[in-house]
Amino acid sequence: MRRPLTPVTSSRPSASPLIKSSVSLPPAPQRQPTTPLPLRAIPSTLAVKSSPSVPPASATYEPLIKAVLRQRLLWRIFLGSIAFCWVQTVAWTIWCLGGIEELGIGGLFMVPVAPSTSMMAYVYWAAVALPIVVLRKRHLTGHYSTSKTPLKTLQNALVRQSTKSAFLVYFASAIIATLLHVSMARMSKSDDPRLTVFVKSKKHPYYLNGRLVFLLTSQVIVACCSMLRNIMMDRFVFRWPSSFTRKSAVTVGDFLRTLAVVVLLASVSVPTSAAVFATARLTFPILYRLPLLHLILRPFTAHFLRGPWTIFLPVQHFALLTRSWLLAFSTLATWEVAELLFDSFISQPIPVSHLTADPAVTLVSGAASPDITFKYFAYAELNELSTDPTPSASARRTALFSDQKYFPNLWSHLCRESLLVLGRDYQHFLRRGAPLVTPPPAAATVAPKPPTFLSTPISVNKQSIYKEAKPSPISSVIDSFSADGSFAQVVEAGAEAAHIPELFKSASTALPVPAEVIKSVEEAKDYFGNVKKSLGDAIHRYTPVAVQEAFGTWTDWWTRERINKVAEGSLPGRELDLLVIEVLSHLTCSSLTEDRYGVVQRDIPKILEAMLSFLSAIEDYQIELNALQPPPPEEEEGVSEKERIQHEHLRIELAKASEVVGYLSAGLKDGIARVVRTFGSTLNAFKFAPRTAKKLQGFVDYIQ
Repeated sequence: MRRPLTPVTSSRPSASPLIKSSVSLPPAPQRQPTTPLPLRAIPSTLAVKSSPSVPPASATYEPLIKAVLRQRLLWRIFLGSIAFCWVQTVAWTIWCLGGIEELGIGGLFMVPVAPSTSMMAYVYWAAVALPIVVLRKRHLTGHYSTSKTPLKTLQNALVRQSTKSAFLVYFASAIIATLLHVSMARMSKSDDPRLTVFVKSKKHPYYLNGRLVFLLTSQVIVACCSMLRNIMMDRFVFRWPSSFTRKSAVTVGDFLRTLAVVVLLASVSVPTSAAVFATARLTFPILYRLPLLHLILRPFTAHFLRGPWTIFLPVQHFALLTRSWLLAFSTLATWEVAELLFDSFISQPIPVSHLTADPAVTLVSGAASPDITFKYFAYAELNELSTDPTPSASARRTALFSDQKYFPNLWSHLCRESLLVLGRDYQHFLRRGAPLVTPPPAAATVAPKPPTFLSTPISVNKQSIYKEAKPSPISSVIDSFSADGSFAQVVEAGAEAAHIPELFKSASTALPVPAEVIKSVEEAKDYFGNVKKSLGDAIHRYTPVAVQEAFGTWTDWWTRERINKVAEGSLPGRELDLLVIEVLSHLTCSSLTEDRYGVVQRDIPKILEAMLSFLSAIEDYQIELNALQPPPPEEEEGVSEKERIQHEHLRIELAKASEVVGYLSAGLKDGIARVVRTFGSTLNAFKFAPRTAKKLQGFVDYIQ
């Protein structure tokens, strides 16, 4: 706002501006010189801002999945295993207290609600079931083992640290389960299992109780059997569900299958424990002949030397065998139920996108997770989104296709990650599961030598110009034998001419190596080979033919490469690949009506080319499998029984391999046919490679 001017009052009319005024005005202030201000840019709101990228899965998707998995672990796996341990503890308590004959109807109903029963059940769960669940959670992985033989599977497992930790956990859990059972049996009045640590003898108070030793041996065998089963089944791998639409986590069939496995393992462990116990008892006479060792063993194990030496000695103690079988059944059932609950509830799909403000961003971010299990959960929810026909799902797909907020946009990010998954597994399949071999580093280039110029050498006299005094004869002889004298120089020159190493330059001749020494060294190398050959000949000579055939069959089973294992190792991520194919094909088909800007259509050639290339490689492998197929059984004439058995094993392996390969082949065919059926003749607008176009033309002709 301007300041108003103040008028000057005068008695005469105002004069012209050229005439000086009669009113005296104050002098004008003098302006001081100022420093010029620096120039600065004018801010503008029209500046271009870079678009944000899709956030990583560790910041958006994985925390939600971990929260849901933690809830399942606490309220489903832990609670279910506690309930099972409580049922087992009630059954053990009723049996130890004498059953319904001793307790009656009222006492039978009071056992489940007794505080001691609940406390024992909790302790049993914490010692037997909880370590197994924690072990599975800690060592869970999403990659199958690529071993082709049982022997290689066991060797690879023994090298891993997870196997050693698992064996220690199973061993400790089995021992604690035995001690808890002994404590429960001793606290009851009606049950007298005589399971003390030492036998009741005043003369020998430190003799170990054989019944308790047999129970501990049986439990150790149970732990070994369960650990071996876990190694062969690769139990630490994430259990991929057979159907992505399965609603029930645990079915009655799963419990019946688990019950059958537990009964079989318990039935195998008891006779194995009896054999191990009898074999250990037979070795005591040998151990007692060793010096100083018998002095340590005699106060505790001298009574094991007495009695009949028969392997059927445990059969005379039928009650102990029954208790051992029930204890093995109880321990194995606790482990297997905990494993079953973990596999069933952890692998169930987890919908978490509705918990976030932007569900599409969350799912696309989860699809790029480096962890294969989190990636599976993201694609499982994307599969539900792509197949949902409701208007809300259609709106979410439209928002996914028309995203312009992120760079690259959501569809480009999802398509790129999906094609990378298929591309990695495709390359792995072409290598038939072999690891990727990196090329050796390039050899270092040698710098070229500088050019040499021909010139005439100039002789330079480097001798002293002064005349030296002639040394005496005695001093000349002494100098010749010194370290740098003439004699040492002659010897060194001869050694260099003969190319003798520096270490042996002090010697004038080398010692010859006798032929007997060389012969003895060669014989020492072949000593172990000769011993092994002699031992094999002796076994072959004195072993019955039936035993040799059985041993040969077992050895062949243990070391033979399985064709189905090669197929499984070639397609380790086939379940995830099938999900990726389902998501890409359904979203591509939905883009025909829901993609406003056509961002999906530009990626259709890449998607179809990836699927068709993978399908061509699988079909080539199926041709290789069909070429290995033996003739039908009715055409096998003049074939021995052994060859018939081998052919039958080969048919079984080929059938399993075809099932593994056909699982992904059927998914690829369905996905390609779905896209071709949706777009039809509009696919002529795209350009494909000749091989891809020829393969695609077959689908077009079949559908039309």
